[in-house]
Amino acid sequence: MEKTTYSIWLQNSSHNQDLLNLIDKFAKEESKDSFFPHVTLVTHISSEEEAINILSKLRINKDEVVFDKISTGDTFFQKLYLEASDNSYFFNAVSILEGWPSLWVPHLSLCYGDELPKSFDLGELNELIPITLSFDTLSLFKTGPKVSEWKEITTLSLGWLLRKRYF
Repeated sequence: MEKTTYSIWLQNSSHNQDLLNLIDKFAKEESKDSFFPHVTLVTHISSEEEAINILSKLRINKDEVVFDKISTGDTFFQKLYLEASDNSYFFNAVSILEGWPSLWVPHLSLCYGDELPKSFDLGELNELIPITLSFDTLSLFKTGPKVSEWKEITTLSLGWLLRKRYF
């Protein structure tokens, strides 16, 4: 039986179209599920109740981050991604959480998988950076090993006091 987990993401509510198109392209050519551009702040949360508790503790404001590096990794969920040289925005967001981050590397994934996408071209991707993204949304997602089963639970618009559903 596959374990249900929860994750807290930073997103831009209007999603950068260039990134979304790139993610869709890579997912399609690799016969994988597509996903919205996001930076995972906290993952592997075991229950919705615990996730909501963590979400309520996070103190983060709407802000912009410059992603200036293309990276590849060895894990399914960190195969091809963007990194920012200055990660203080992300680390400040989670610094209140005891025990987090451990070996966490804030990143924005472009492709999930065991292999790099067939059309991977570092030169072409380097033309994408630096890219400045504005994060205006904090979202709680039900996640797990199957991207097709991920489901948004609740969303908080950064800069607003109104919190949907639970808050």
